[in-house]
Amino acid sequence: MTQISETAKEKIRSQFPVFQEAARAFYAKELAPGKYKGTSGKFGSYGERGASSSMLRLRFSGGTIDQAHMAFLAQAIDKYHVSLAHFTTGEALQFHHLQEQEVLGLYQDCFDQGIYCAGAGGDNPRNITASPLHGVEKGEPFDMTPAIRAASSFVISLIPELKLPRKYKISFSNGIDNEGHATFKDLGFVARPGGTFDVYAGGGFGVNGSRFGVLIDAQVDPQDLSWYILGYARDVYMKYGDYQHRGTARSRFILTKMGEDSFRQAVRDAAAHCREEGIPRLELEPIPPLTKTGKDDSVLTDSRIRSQKQEGLYYVEYKPLGGVPDIQVFQQLLREASQMEGAQLRLNADETCYIINLTAEEARKIAALTEKDTAHTAFEHSVSCIGATVCQQGLCDSHGTLTRIAAFLKEQGVDTRYLPKCHFSGCPSTCTVQSLAALGFRGAFTLVNGERASAFQVYAGGSYAYGKEKISEPLGLIATARLPRFFLDLNQLLLDAGEPFTQWYPDHEEEFLELLKEFA
Repeated sequence: MTQISETAKEKIRSQFPVFQEAARAFYAKELAPGKYKGTSGKFGSYGERGASSSMLRLRFSGGTIDQAHMAFLAQAIDKYHVSLAHFTTGEALQFHHLQEQEVLGLYQDCFDQGIYCAGAGGDNPRNITASPLHGVEKGEPFDMTPAIRAASSFVISLIPELKLPRKYKISFSNGIDNEGHATFKDLGFVARPGGTFDVYAGGGFGVNGSRFGVLIDAQVDPQDLSWYILGYARDVYMKYGDYQHRGTARSRFILTKMGEDSFRQAVRDAAAHCREEGIPRLELEPIPPLTKTGKDDSVLTDSRIRSQKQEGLYYVEYKPLGGVPDIQVFQQLLREASQMEGAQLRLNADETCYIINLTAEEARKIAALTEKDTAHTAFEHSVSCIGATVCQQGLCDSHGTLTRIAAFLKEQGVDTRYLPKCHFSGCPSTCTVQSLAALGFRGAFTLVNGERASAFQVYAGGSYAYGKEKISEPLGLIATARLPRFFLDLNQLLLDAGEPFTQWYPDHEEEFLELLKEFA
């Protein structure tokens, strides 16, 4: 298998004193948060709101956390006094509210364990995302896992060498769903029958322009993906990216400026250049099949337990509200799953965690452990970034808003079966891609009684599903304080219609807009 080069490891290791000094200056109040971000982001860390703590982002390629890493994380939660964890929309894991020695110690321990935080922030190749159930989902064209692993090692080896204009996001989707978001990343690979990938490039989302990527090449050999990864970064992104204006530096602006045909040819030429100069192809290592089995399909009466394509094995869905698990539940999950042969955690871009490769009895145990800290309705599956109470970029408390709406609806005792899965982004960074949600919200401000107040732009009818792609536009602005009542009234409309929002909205857009006006 393609491995992270020893040269790259040493270069990453040698940069640690830079992080140390920046952290010292930040916690000593000698370095402003904005200046600190310019250095700490390269190490997967950012200062938090209030400039007295920071977070660390741990990259897990394809969202996969194996047994050894689960055991390590369970111990790290105690060792570093972790009180807040977050499953991110980039399929990474964030630990929050860390002090200076905690963030530095955790970074070093992660590196020693083969968990890389370097490049998890800043202008770097970010964590590779993927359809979370790759390798176990029924109906997938083939197991993408060897390609994801090899590509991830290749990417991490590039981190010290690339000087990118902005972040570089790469994703894999298994061809059944687009949970990996491959069609709207900087570079994406979609699995196709026959063991090949379709290659997409140039996608991205933000308030200053959003678009899906374009198909570059079809039926590409997995081993050849290294040419696209390096070629796109070096000969397209770095060549045509805007280093002077960060707001227009991402891939989507290159695509728009060049036009589809010229952009497509530029990416093809870049990959060909890598092939001609002898850039190594990816070395793929087959995944040994698990030999364990424990079939008992009676467990499938639990809607969170589903069968894998491997006979006698199951997976469990675990979705804490807004991707923020109860830390004690999460720690126990790590401990228990780390002792189950072949078990893995798989993080998804919608902040769901899947626990895979379980026998029926193991699935029952994991489901029971997570039962009180998981979603049971579509609305409880809603996505939110960590929000302005923690994130320095945030304008609004997205996670807190979702939590308060959920609590309010529960207090009202109403049936919320028809409310959709919503996406809440706390600022223009659009980390939750709210414009692709059935119902989305983006943090902003409005005037209430002449005073500035937190608010959310409302989006509806978006989709990132294959063949149903749609980017929605903002429809209105609602003050944050009014959102619980808005949801209560929307819920009543859906109950009266007897339809879930995803079916109701297209035919009742005017009724929805009227409701928005009432709360604007």
